[in-house]
Amino acid sequence: MRRAVTLAVVAAVAIAIVVALNRPDPGPELRFDATVPADLRSVAVEAWNGFLAAHPARADCIGPINMSAAWELDNRAEYHPRTATLVIRVPGTAPNLTDDLTHEFAHHVEFTCPEQEALRPAFLAAQGFSTSADWFNAATWETTPSEHYAEATAVVVLGPRGHHDGIIISDEATAIVRRWGSDS
Repeated sequence: MRRAVTLAVVAAVAIAIVVALNRPDPGPELRFDATVPADLRSVAVEAWNGFLAAHPARADCIGPINMSAAWELDNRAEYHPRTATLVIRVPGTAPNLTDDLTHEFAHHVEFTCPEQEALRPAFLAAQGFSTSADWFNAATWETTPSEHYAEATAVVVLGPRGHHDGIIISDEATAIVRRWGSDS
């Protein structure tokens, strides 16, 4: 009897492991915590859907992202790669929130899509950076390649905008991001 129970437990554990290993990785999903009000959730879902529509070739590597809202934040928005969490300062207008969300979604892709690294050399060159430039670190926010990429992504998703926070995005850089997201 004891042996049958042990075999049943071992079999159940083995089945659970096989099921877990064969479960597909979670795809793109926008998750909200309790700090995100309903109106911001609506704006975020619309921004997320627009972002995903511009990245059909990358849907398999865009993992879940968590979202929080903060009434006080040093920046308009932040992305924390260790927890895949986007924090956005509220309140804000829908267009500004959409712009900030899209920018941070781009940072999320930098950490969830290893293939994103392949676009970096061409993107760096298109933006006038050395191809050996540090992607995440520079003297200022405006001179950081990662920030240029996030701004270029916002242009691809939202169309030309009146500002890029002091960053000039080349047409070539925008085309590189567009091609990478759509694989065309």
